[in-house]
Amino acid sequence: MTGWRCWPEIRSVDDALFSRAARATGAVAFSLDLDRAHFSGPVGEIGLLKPDYRMDDIIDMLAPGDREDFTAALVSGDIDLRVRMVGEEGAVRYLRFIGSRAGDESLTGLILPAGRFSIDARDQLDRETRVTDAVEDGEILAHYQPIIALETGRLAGFEALARWDRPGVGIIGPDDFLALADDLDLLGRIGDQVRETAARDLAAWRRSASGAPLFMAANASVGELLADGFTDRLIAAVTKAGLRAGTYKLEIAETEIMREPDRAAAVIAELKAAGIQIALDDFGTGYSSLSRLDEFSFDTVKIDRYFVRAMSASASAAKVVESVLQLAKHYGMTVVAEGIESAETADQLAAMGCDFGQGFRFAGAVAPELAAEIVRSGLPGRIISPLG
Repeated sequence: MTGWRCWPEIRSVDDALFSRAARATGAVAFSLDLDRAHFSGPVGEIGLLKPDYRMDDIIDMLAPGDREDFTAALVSGDIDLRVRMVGEEGAVRYLRFIGSRAGDESLTGLILPAGRFSIDARDQLDRETRVTDAVEDGEILAHYQPIIALETGRLAGFEALARWDRPGVGIIGPDDFLALADDLDLLGRIGDQVRETAARDLAAWRRSASGAPLFMAANASVGELLADGFTDRLIAAVTKAGLRAGTYKLEIAETEIMREPDRAAAVIAELKAAGIQIALDDFGTGYSSLSRLDEFSFDTVKIDRYFVRAMSASASAAKVVESVLQLAKHYGMTVVAEGIESAETADQLAAMGCDFGQGFRFAGAVAPELAAEIVRSGLPGRIISPLG
């Protein structure tokens, strides 16, 4: 009782009543506002050591992926929310907050157990925390995979790809963190950071290599493309970097486009009007967009790596590549082949009339410093500098 009464700014409630409810249900009663949290009942069952906390301390105990929803609930009229919380002793629990608010008073209700964590629960929570901190601390960076003009072997541009420069570990590829970042609703922030950085770096390289027609490609999901403010942020980043129209390309996967084709078409038209080119990524993995290429007015088509790698052993795969090249040329689009791993494949694609290629035959994604060096000097035996 005394711990509750010492905070008069939180609504005075009957602690005894809450305690009886808690004992009857095996729950803990709560009263929450934006600054303070008060708990009554068996608080040890939810990993707490005392009844009163600062709200920031409680939020810090939650899994990173649950914090935004919990914070939003604090200003709502009702709450029915399942969260994961790390108690002060370090154990992880599923908890369910159920409650309501009367007028301008504190949010009050009960905390119920909401299931058991698996043995890997703490590891999962640690991974979520690490990825969240990495985004906050600027550890997610843009690395760049060279894109080569197949006819000449010269560097034509780069594709910006997200990498995690994790302290004490090194560079971590996207397969090890992007799916988790998506679950945590961090993918948009990571994408914005990578796309903005890519615009700045391209501008710097074009200044250092005056006259070199370098371009930059960066990715976006359809969820990002259709998010509020996406076009404004991307156009502002490209404009601020001072990039010439047509030198920045946004790549969107074929299967992604067809999730929301009509809305995507409107956004694409807005980006193209601002001088940002659009590339259809992973072409060949879906079929529904074949008849809509003219409607979307893509500037570039990227042939999926599966068909490129299968070309040497599969006549049907080679036929798909030839068909894509013919279709793209019909609509006035350039073509990039992904996944080139040998000089023979690069030569075969060049003979077919493919404009550009990327893959380990030339280089994987490299750090910005090495990308700048490739612009200046190329990569012996693999890439010719655009200045050479």
